[in-house]
Amino acid sequence: MNKDEYDITFFFPAIRTNLWSGVYESLKKSCKNYNWELIFCGPFPLPSELEGKDNVRYVKERGNVSRAVQVGMLEAKGKLIFIGNDDTVYREDAFDKALDLYAKECGPKDILQCTYVEKGEKGGQPQPDEYWTVGFHGAFHNLKGLDQSWRLATEPVMHREYWFELGGFDCQWEYMDGSTHDFMFRAQKNGSKIICSPEYVGDMNWWPDHQGDHGPIHDAMVHHDQNLLFKVWGDKNERLKIDYDNWKLVPRVWQRRFPKKVYDTYDELWEGEGYTLEWKPAPR
Repeated sequence: MNKDEYDITFFFPAIRTNLWSGVYESLKKSCKNYNWELIFCGPFPLPSELEGKDNVRYVKERGNVSRAVQVGMLEAKGKLIFIGNDDTVYREDAFDKALDLYAKECGPKDILQCTYVEKGEKGGQPQPDEYWTVGFHGAFHNLKGLDQSWRLATEPVMHREYWFELGGFDCQWEYMDGSTHDFMFRAQKNGSKIICSPEYVGDMNWWPDHQGDHGPIHDAMVHHDQNLLFKVWGDKNERLKIDYDNWKLVPRVWQRRFPKKVYDTYDELWEGEGYTLEWKPAPR
């Protein structure tokens, strides 16, 4: 594991290079009191405006989203890590307040969920505190392996050392929604406490079904990852720490994202796959 050179690594498995400068600029306003680096990991290189910045790095990876996190995190140099989405704009001073709370209330095994407001189907409306618990979501109610009081952390801050101790993500889950849930369930079995940020940290965009570039993510979640989560956590289990190198067991190229060919740029991906901003129903 790399030595700590930053207070925190902001890490994004990402393809939307047109949004990355906005992520960087919002982080500058959101996190002023801590020393940080920003890592993007995905198939497309940094936009020119981010090249040459000392605290911004890029890791090339064409596998599924969970694998991108697993591979890219090997390059992180922050004492803490944060895993986010590149369609989020972070609110001014919000990360400073979240990290202050983390330092005050959390130990090495604990995790902070950076709450956010999600556009799209959620309408940009804040969610109640209970939203970030297992028991709030009906899909989890019949899973015997889960404690209904456990918390969810889909945009987490944690110690990097603890991330590696638990083995990071299980890359069987193609998208990181399922692998994040699995990690947080294992962490809480291991005695971790999860708390929420003192205020909303970011505003996240969201496309439904096959709108824009969302189709592969939708299909992975609906047709594969959800069923895997139900299978793994449907009964009590002994899951806790996993092999970090499990990323080597899944394909180097994510077929759902690149069904025809591997593209060199985000613009080429849109053109080649025929993405549009119009809503498209997902195939059943």
